[in-house]
Amino acid sequence: MSFSLAGVIGAAIGLYVGWLDWKILKGMVQAAEIKNRQAGGDGGAAVRYKALVSALIFGVPVIGFPIVGYWAASQLVG
Repeated sequence: MSFSLAGVIGAAIGLYVGWLDWKILKGMVQAAEIKNRQAGGDGGAAVRYKALVSALIFGVPVIGFPIVGYWAASQLVG
């Protein structure tokens, strides 16, 4: 199996965008949890499903974006 240089560059860009998206989503979930705790709650759904939410927040952007980036770049170049 041969790898295209454009695909590898697209995957690298996808990894960077996925990392940024992961940081943003992680911060949003933490902010929602803190807001709920300050309002007197138990942390809400973010705490109840923390393992699943963390896996989805990490998996989709950090693993999915490089795959899409590789595929898109290799299709654009030909």
